[in-house]
Amino acid sequence: MFFLRSSPKKDSLTDPELIAQYVQKGQTEAVAVLYERYSVQIYAICKKYLKDEDETRDAAMEVFEYMLKELPKYEIRAFKSWLARAVSNFCLMRIRKNKALNNQETVFRQSESEDMESGDSLHLPDELPPQEVELIRLESALTGLREEQRVCIELFFLKNKSYDEVVELTGFSYNQVKSHIQNGKRNLKIRMTEGDEPGTP
Repeated sequence: MFFLRSSPKKDSLTDPELIAQYVQKGQTEAVAVLYERYSVQIYAICKKYLKDEDETRDAAMEVFEYMLKELPKYEIRAFKSWLARAVSNFCLMRIRKNKALNNQETVFRQSESEDMESGDSLHLPDELPPQEVELIRLESALTGLREEQRVCIELFFLKNKSYDEVVELTGFSYNQVKSHIQNGKRNLKIRMTEGDEPGTP
């Protein structure tokens, strides 16, 4: 596990005080204290999402840089809950990125194999398989949802997490998770349906 050194003086500050020191004065050491203070929780959330030990360790280390970038964007009242959602979101983005890279590599290998058989190095498929088209449409629709709805939808449906697990991973209450999933499903259906209308890109 990766830990950052922090000064004893800053260790005594509250979460809001440390956030203020970073947002207002740009003191990255304040974020280091927050990171170290919650490093066990950060690692645990990364492990639940990513499973692999090396991948988890790398992601947990990168969360520090992610915190530096994200903290100034929000008015944070409950840092622990915000951090749980932020780390969950970071891991989901990492999973999607890895999945996209794996898909690209698979498509490249298939195309390379077809090129060798056909002798046409510039060959590209005229159409994507229906499953790929539907997946692209779904991922596009997901990006249009509000962040809390998207995160809950992805955890519940794509990662097969239970309501209780989504509550634990996001920091939302049970009723909030239920509401985000229901509203997210409705909005997702609307966006997917709109994509089927004539003239809709």
